[in-house]
Amino acid sequence: MKKYIQQAFAAVILLTVMAGCELLGLELQTPYEYDYEAGQYNNQINMTAWEFIQSRPDLFSVLQEGIEYAGLQEMFSKPNCTYLLLTNRAFNSATEADYSYFMTHTFPDPNDPLVMITPESLELYPVEQVKELLLYHIVKGEWTWSNLPASPTWYDTQATADTAKINMYLLKDRNPNIVFNNFEGHYKEVIKARTTNLRTNNKSYIHVLESWMDRPTKDQLKN
Repeated sequence: MKKYIQQAFAAVILLTVMAGCELLGLELQTPYEYDYEAGQYNNQINMTAWEFIQSRPDLFSVLQEGIEYAGLQEMFSKPNCTYLLLTNRAFNSATEADYSYFMTHTFPDPNDPLVMITPESLELYPVEQVKELLLYHIVKGEWTWSNLPASPTWYDTQATADTAKINMYLLKDRNPNIVFNNFEGHYKEVIKARTTNLRTNNKSYIHVLESWMDRPTKDQLKN
């Protein structure tokens, strides 16, 4: 009897969340199987981060292109990492207010230096630039809701620069979420995940973002 009560309560909660998402015009995340013993939804995706990226071209086609261009397929299949996966919107948003990567990384037209080109592909940038961008969005270690602090904290990434650190913390309010690079001087403050806490089959975590992140300067890192 207790199990059926738990099932009914979980169903009511899920329907309430779904209704709220529909009212806000948000895309619903695919629900995961409910684990009644643990009292929470199963966050296992049963694949690596690279396989997950390939399974969702509607979200990650630009990211997949960049990974293949930079030769980082193996890096996106490793254990003990926290992958901050960038959606297509993070690269190429329809609005300037989103500060997408392509909009903020234009370059002169070879035929007319006075005209700036907004790329539509990561393959138009130097391969090392793309490689460092993608490696910066891979944090060393497994970081998620259960072990992130409530105050901004710096974490090492797979990028090579000495300032290649990501700032993360768990925002505990009415709508708890993970916040990234919320430091003074970052091009965009209070970047929150679209989807969090996805667990790969080789002990890594995935958080999905609709904004790219820029590295701090040395001064910003000190502060």
